[in-house]
Amino acid sequence: MEATYQTKAIILSRQPFRENDCRVIVYSRDRGKIDLVARGTKKISSKLAGHLEPFNLSDLMVARGRQYDYIGAAISQNCYYNIKSDSEKTACAGQAANIFNKLIKPGERGERLFGLLLDFLETLNKNQLSVINYQLFYHFFALSMLVELGYRPELYKCVICGNKILPNGNQFDFLKGGLVCAICRKNNKNKQVLPISADCIKVLRLAVESDLNKLIKLKISDKLIKEINNIIGSFYNYNFI
Repeated sequence: MEATYQTKAIILSRQPFRENDCRVIVYSRDRGKIDLVARGTKKISSKLAGHLEPFNLSDLMVARGRQYDYIGAAISQNCYYNIKSDSEKTACAGQAANIFNKLIKPGERGERLFGLLLDFLETLNKNQLSVINYQLFYHFFALSMLVELGYRPELYKCVICGNKILPNGNQFDFLKGGLVCAICRKNNKNKQVLPISADCIKVLRLAVESDLNKLIKLKISDKLIKEINNIIGSFYNYNFI
């Protein structure tokens, strides 16, 4: 086994460890989620610390150890300054990093997952949004991540009868993982459901098919934003909380 390796990674979190070290959780393009130790990064004189801040995209040189792998060198490719200088963007990025860290297992890798997280950070860094739209953008990211992990909701056919979904009278069934049509809704005994508007269905369909850069440009009313956030948030909570 190689004694050292190079990898490009996004820093998910950094926590104090031992007297002068930190534990750094990263998501690597080619190695997935990795738990690493960065020696001496709690010292003011540390040259590594600035390159290992949460949300950084960094090139890492990692040395293998018996219990932990250690970061020997790091160079930031992008610090996403516009995120870190804006409290609302920082909070949004923190939510995304937390959910990503929670759902991805150590060693789990995927080029599309890395690309999704990278697109999220780059799009958030470039665009200025209102507070309510930051929550919507986070929920779009969460839905895209759930789709990549195999939790794609059924948004075109009724999960009970299989017929095509028509515009009105539908509900989202969290147990069955998708839409229930107006006819089947009358006899659906499951209580883990929410009514869903035709406009919300349209946006959710677009969200699972489009990249985040397109979704951030959508013009959506505050009422619809609240509905979308509720549906996606409830879908996530049902599956993972």
